[in-house]
Amino acid sequence: MAMKVRALLSSGVLLSTMWLISCGHYTCGVTFGNSTCATAGGGLNQGGGGNTITQTAFVYFMDDNTGELALEGLNVGGSQTYAPVSSFVSPTGLPSVKDGGLVVVGTQHLYIPFVNNTLFGFSIDASTGALTAVSPTPYSVAGPISIAADPNGALLFVGGTGGISTFAINADGTLTGPASTGTSTAPTQLATDGLGKYLYALTGNTISAFSYTPTGALTSLGTFSFSKDMIQIAGEKSGSAIFGIAGDANVYVFSIAQSVSPGALSLSSTVPTTYTPVNLAVSPNGKFVYTFNQTTTATGTTEAPMEGFSFSSGTLTELSGVSPFTALTATAGHFDQSGQYLFAAGTAPSSNVGSSFAFGADTVAGALTSTLPNAGAPGTNFAVTDAP
Repeated sequence: MAMKVRALLSSGVLLSTMWLISCGHYTCGVTFGNSTCATAGGGLNQGGGGNTITQTAFVYFMDDNTGELALEGLNVGGSQTYAPVSSFVSPTGLPSVKDGGLVVVGTQHLYIPFVNNTLFGFSIDASTGALTAVSPTPYSVAGPISIAADPNGALLFVGGTGGISTFAINADGTLTGPASTGTSTAPTQLATDGLGKYLYALTGNTISAFSYTPTGALTSLGTFSFSKDMIQIAGEKSGSAIFGIAGDANVYVFSIAQSVSPGALSLSSTVPTTYTPVNLAVSPNGKFVYTFNQTTTATGTTEAPMEGFSFSSGTLTELSGVSPFTALTATAGHFDQSGQYLFAAGTAPSSNVGSSFAFGADTVAGALTSTLPNAGAPGTNFAVTDAP
């Protein structure tokens, strides 16, 4: 699993050290099966430019060193800006130890596991983004290091030293469970298919596949061994594919079997990239994949621009005429549930200043635009949600 280095927004400290990807997996709960995630057109417009931003979104960042969360918001209170939310107060009691990623379920609840055997859950205030712990937070999980939720928002999966624990998510955000434990030990990342049928656990060069029931019972479907260690995997809306990156200049497309040995993976294509991806994001409508290629070390920043790809009928193709996005560089990114906004983190262009960015995403053509100033100095481990 890649290391994570972060700086807390409210501290005002600018990040000048290494930016690497998180093992956390973003899941928007009902996104994959909800038509509101596939709106036509889309884009980001700054107030006063003829169009206004109508969507409010919250972006939560975790700082393991201080055990605190920070919040940035798009159009909070009709502000027409993307900026830190000054009124936000981090929940107390979070441990200052390594987290296993952040996941938002159904726009209303945020969950964070920590390696000290705890799992925290919060409800999200629709107006301010404020967090309230759901009782009896924290929950107990053995050495959690990864987290994901199924697309229907009913189940939470946590990977740790004890395997994969499954929790049922109640309407008020409280958790029941764990209901079952999978056999994959300490997976560095978990990802689901887009239909809520299969769970995939990544450990090095091996992806373990599981089917799961509405109650969270897991059944092993075997493993898929790749030729090299994978950095990240991600599913898409149709449930036909899993995308992966492995530290080279490619995106790998793994087909999900639908009839014979359903749920099993096979490598269907290797798609060359101009730059080496360190992170990827899939649009909620499943039509586009974006790679993030910027890296920053003690010796400087590699300003490799983002790339975009269309996905149709099982084929991944680089977006003609717009990709690579030469003016857009970042290390990691996540979509909001509407699919109209792609939030990214990295360093500001030609500097080592840690920043986050809000890009408008055309949900029909895949083009990205940037018209708002970058904000703050967050880390690269974050979760995004539209206002509940």
